[in-house]
Amino acid sequence: MFANIRFDVKVEEEIQYHSDIFSFNASMSARMPDASLGYNDTTTGSDVFNVLQKFLSNKQAPLCGALVYIVAKRYPNDKALRELITELRDKHIFVYIVAHDFRSGGSNPGALFEVADKTKGFCIFNSGVNFWISVSDLSYVNHRPYQFQSQTFNVSGIGRLELPVWQTPNPTQYSEQLLVVIIVQNHSLSNFISLNYTIETTDKSFVFVGPDQSSGWPRFGTGILAQPDLYGSTDYKWTIDYHYSNNEPQQIETRLYSNYYHDFLPLPQM
Repeated sequence: MFANIRFDVKVEEEIQYHSDIFSFNASMSARMPDASLGYNDTTTGSDVFNVLQKFLSNKQAPLCGALVYIVAKRYPNDKALRELITELRDKHIFVYIVAHDFRSGGSNPGALFEVADKTKGFCIFNSGVNFWISVSDLSYVNHRPYQFQSQTFNVSGIGRLELPVWQTPNPTQYSEQLLVVIIVQNHSLSNFISLNYTIETTDKSFVFVGPDQSSGWPRFGTGILAQPDLYGSTDYKWTIDYHYSNNEPQQIETRLYSNYYHDFLPLPQM
C-alpha cells in the first residue's frame, strides 16, 4: 500500500492512497512541489504534523510498521509533540525526513528531528545541489527494511563513540549489503568539523571506514548513508570519532538495516 500528499499549501489537499506503485508514481508526478500554491510568508508553520494526524486516522491503509517519508522546506511552529509521537510509536511507524537548511517559513526545525528520532527514523538537514541526493537516498530504507540497531547519543566537543559488539540478523556466513546510517547533528550543520567511523570485525580481518568519497558513500548535509557488504554470523565493532568546534550539545544518530527479518526494537525514551 502506498500514499502521498502535498502539504503546506493554502488549499489543503487530501492524502492519495494506492494499491500499486504505478498509480503512486503517477500521483506523485501530478503533485510535485509548487511554490505558487504555498503560504507565501515566512511566519506560518508547516502543517506536516496535521497531515500525520490525518494519516493516523485513515481507514484505507494499514498503519503498523508504516514508513513515512517527508521532504520539507517549511519548518513547523509546533512545540507540543508528545501526543503525536506517542500515537506514531504505538503503531510502530517510522518517520524519515529530509529538511532544507534554508526554510521557507516556520521556526522549529528541532520538531522535525524529534519526531523522526523518537520513532526510530532519522532526519537529515541539507541544501544546495546535494539536497535531492539526500531525498533520493531515503529509498535505501525500502530495500533494507529491517532495522536492527537504533541509538541516539548526546555528545559535544571532541570524542569517540564505541558501540557494543554486534552481528547482523543474517543467519548465514554469506555477506549481504546493509544500510548504515549516521546523522552527525540534530540541526543544520553548525560548529561541525568532522565525523569519521570504522566498522570492523573483532579480529580485524575486515575493516570498512567512512565517510569515504571514493567508495561512493560520502556525507551529504548531516546524513551519512552507506551500504557495505558485511557477513552474517560475524562479530563487528563500530567506532565513531567526532569533532565539533565547541562544547555545545549535539546529537548523533546511528541506524542499521538489513534484508533479514528483525523484530521491532525497543523504543527510545520520550
